[in-house]
Formats: sequence, C-alpha cells, structure tokens
Amino acid sequence: MAYVGSLGYPVPQVFETRGNEMVLERLYGPTMAQAFATGDLTLEAGAEMLADLLRSLHELPPWQESPGDCVLHLDLHPENVLLTGRGPVVIDWCNARLGEADLDTGLSALIVAQVAVDGTHPIAALVGEFFETLLSLLPGDPARLLDEVVDFRAGQLKLSGQEIDGLAEAAAWVRGGR
Repeated sequence: MAYVGSLGYPVPQVFETRGNEMVLERLYGPTMAQAFATGDLTLEAGAEMLADLLRSLHELPPWQESPGDCVLHLDLHPENVLLTGRGPVVIDWCNARLGEADLDTGLSALIVAQVAVDGTHPIAALVGEFFETLLSLLPGDPARLLDEVVDFRAGQLKLSGQEIDGLAEAAAWVRGGR
C-alpha cells in the first residue's frame, strides 16, 4: 500500500508500520456501494471509476522485477473504494501481490457478479446493471483466467457456504452467460 501510494495511486497514507500492524490516515466518506444506494453516484460513473482504478493500478511498475506481472489488489470492488474529499481511495490491501492483470480484473468482475447472484446485499437490485456496464469497461479480459480466479475466491476464508455455492453462477455471468 505504501509502495503504490508513493507512486500516486489513491490509498490511505501509511504513517507507520510495525510487523503486521499499520497506522493509517483516517478517511471520511461513503463506500462506492453506499453512494450507489443513496443515489449520490450513478452506476455508470462508478463502473468507469472502478475500471479506471484497475487500469491505473496495473500500469504501475511492480515493486520488484517480474516480467509480465503487475501490481494486483485482488479485492477491488465497490465496498473497497471510499469516496473521500480527495477522490476515490482504495482500501483493504490484504491480498495484494504481483501477477497477471487479468487475474485482478477477473476477480473484480466475479465479486460483483457474486453480489448480483446472491441477491442479499442492500444494492443487489442495482448490481446487475452495474455489472454489465463494468464488464464493458474493464481492462483486459476478465474471463481469460477465470478458473484460477474462481479457485482463488473459493479459497478465501471469509466466504460463507452460500457464497461458495454461488461461484459457478457468478463465473457464468463473467463468461457472458447472464
């Protein structure tokens, strides 16, 4: 997070790190998902913003030489973008690593599709339209590494059984079978 922030990518400022703990800038503003729910952000503007955040992240130089790889967030979705006074800020960098850009793009698409498939999120009714717009704007090919994306997502400890069960249907959305 400190590395991408030093290159101008919008993240919370890192004041101090001690082992696994960090002291970060306090941010104020709604998540992108909250802004959709209140009507303060249109679905089109949010899709453009999320696609631009992914594109600009993948254009950053990796922190170590790694041919063909770029910086990945691996959890970039509307709940992890805060709309602050200084613009959108990307949070929750626990999964960040180097890798192929389509892995990140595919994971963002899959997460958004999961919310639509599950239907229990407060903005689930809006997500289908957001997903279609986002899919048309995402950089790269979100379906190219989809099997790897689904495996990665299924292995995340924070997923419920219901969320894991919905992965196949969400993956079908990403492949274009909505």
